[in-house]
Amino acid sequence: IAVQSILLGAVERGLGGCIIATIQRERLAKAINLPDRYEILLALALGKPVEIVTIEPLDAGGDIRYWRDAAGVHHVPKRALDDLIINKR
Repeated sequence: IAVQSILLGAVERGLGGCIIATIQRERLAKAINLPDRYEILLALALGKPVEIVTIEPLDAGGDIRYWRDAAGVHHVPKRALDDLIINKR
């Protein structure tokens, strides 16, 4: 929740971010002299975006692969909110 809040705040300031979970935690902790009482769960990269990213509705085939068009725009397919919420009545 904390990382999501940081990312939302970053976007409001014109920044972009990426959550990185596949990191060498022990190696990173050693490199930054992190005291043993702390544990690295993930890394968060923040910076100025160098590309335009647009969210696209998921196509009928359900393909979630990202793609770039001829202009270099990065298209990111996402499921609709209604497809994610289970409504039991």
